[in-house]
Amino acid sequence: MTLRARAVAIILNDRAEVLLMLRRKQGRAYATLPGGGIEPGETPAQACIREVLEEVNLTVTVGPELLVLENIGNLEHYFRTHVQSGEMRLGDGPEAIRSSDENWYSPQWVPLTDLESVNLVPERARELVREVAAR
Repeated sequence: MTLRARAVAIILNDRAEVLLMLRRKQGRAYATLPGGGIEPGETPAQACIREVLEEVNLTVTVGPELLVLENIGNLEHYFRTHVQSGEMRLGDGPEAIRSSDENWYSPQWVPLTDLESVNLVPERARELVREVAAR
């Protein structure tokens, strides 16, 4: 089986908050870090920049790759990113097109102190956010 390559962004602000995509899909509520599939010809870092813009309307710069994680058929590349410009909102990408009452996306700044109360998937993402915030 070939793993699907994905790029994932860890975005923190100066108010000790992390940007998460809150999701409801098939009756399940959970959160993810912004990110998505790497397209042919893209590097993981380029995909990370594109996905953040598509999902949450922010232009970011990408720092070092922090982790490569195999997760449910995906090979995920995690990057620390920094916001350069934009107003955070649901972007104009596929998420906005697919959004419905049964399948919705809501980008939110979540205080790091509230991270335990959020169903962030995969679980390793929670640990990684904490590690990045501690640096």
